[in-house]
Amino acid sequence: MVFCPPTLRPIVTELGKQWTKETGIPVRVFAAPTWANLVQLTRHTRDDVIIGEGDEAAASADTQNLIKGETTLRLWQNKLVVAALAADQLKPPAGPLDLASVAGKEPIAVVDPGVATAGTETQQALQALGLWDAVNGKSIGVVNTADAAFLLSKRDVKLAVLYATDVAGHPDLAVTDTLPAAGPPIVYWAAQTARALSPNAAKFVDFLRRAEVRAQGREAGLEVLP
Repeated sequence: MVFCPPTLRPIVTELGKQWTKETGIPVRVFAAPTWANLVQLTRHTRDDVIIGEGDEAAASADTQNLIKGETTLRLWQNKLVVAALAADQLKPPAGPLDLASVAGKEPIAVVDPGVATAGTETQQALQALGLWDAVNGKSIGVVNTADAAFLLSKRDVKLAVLYATDVAGHPDLAVTDTLPAAGPPIVYWAAQTARALSPNAAKFVDFLRRAEVRAQGREAGLEVLP
């Protein structure tokens, strides 16, 4: 059993299939925000390996004895981007990014700050650009970037602030701009859980440690960490 953030479900599922093909051992992937997955671990929910978002979350999980800290492996980095439907072929303005102007009168899908890491990071990035008030005034708040991508694909919004992985997983979407990092990089890590029941949990983490396995994250829009 592997827990991971929703934006990593496609790549983790694909790697799980590769692991199963190599070993014959099935992998079940459960996707939810990292904070929710950690809450599940505090309730002793069955999980063998967790892939989480953020170094602080990893440190917290280690402090709470939810993971075996010595097994923690930093895998990838992600980035926030502005996306539109590829068919619309929106072009970014020649000057500074202005989401409110690009979207016109139509709403923009943005993850709610405080609900998920992507929301807080989006707010920080747009505040740094001086655009938060304008964008927030016409935004549709969602729980995670997967919901934002869904609204965009259904044309319920003109633009959405997503992770690069979300765009890579939706061929009908295209990146119009990359938001500047307003804080630490968006890092994903993996670790064996403290209450892992599968005798293969450590082996799966070692599988993720392989350079050629982590390199597959590039196709999902991720930057591979050394």
